[in-house]
Amino acid sequence: MRRRTLNLVLGLGLVAPFAAALPLPAVAAGVDLEMAMAPRVIGDPDAKITITEYFSMTCPHCARFHTEVLPKLKEAYVDTGKVKIEFKDFPLDQWALRASAMARCLEGNRYVAMVDLLMKKQADWARSDNPFVELVKLARLAGLSEERVQECMTDEKLLDFILNERLKATKDHDIKSTPSFVMNGRKLEDVFSFESFEEVIADAL
Repeated sequence: MRRRTLNLVLGLGLVAPFAAALPLPAVAAGVDLEMAMAPRVIGDPDAKITITEYFSMTCPHCARFHTEVLPKLKEAYVDTGKVKIEFKDFPLDQWALRASAMARCLEGNRYVAMVDLLMKKQADWARSDNPFVELVKLARLAGLSEERVQECMTDEKLLDFILNERLKATKDHDIKSTPSFVMNGRKLEDVFSFESFEEVIADAL
């Protein structure tokens, strides 16, 4: 990583238990940055309600939201055009950062499917002795080669983008933990279950 990215990582305290395996050796960059940095949103663009989720790929509470709560929200509110959901990276450690970069090398539904897979398999890859190897296995299911994964995980501009988005979230919305949610510009407090989302969405509608 170049100095700016390294300084951001250290400044944000992203010292993971996997630090000994990093940094990965950089390879020739070939990342489509315009696509990789584009917003990740599901739902009707004209939906009255926008819920922004700030999440970390290695956060067990985030995995629980994605596997247990998000499918219910999608069925009840996203698929019906009432709510759109934006996914924002808020990496809590080095491998969350790398996994976010890997996922962002996929666009549209492929990105959403990869996040879903990473969350469902989180306990397998995030706690493994070699997360990189496990992430490559998952990436191959989406058609990404090991070289491509390494390109994404070491792209300095993409890593800077993700880290700066995390800084912006803290500055703009006082985001400090994951998952955290902002609805139509207002940070939600103690809203994690489907039932609690039902309440705040009903009030907004």
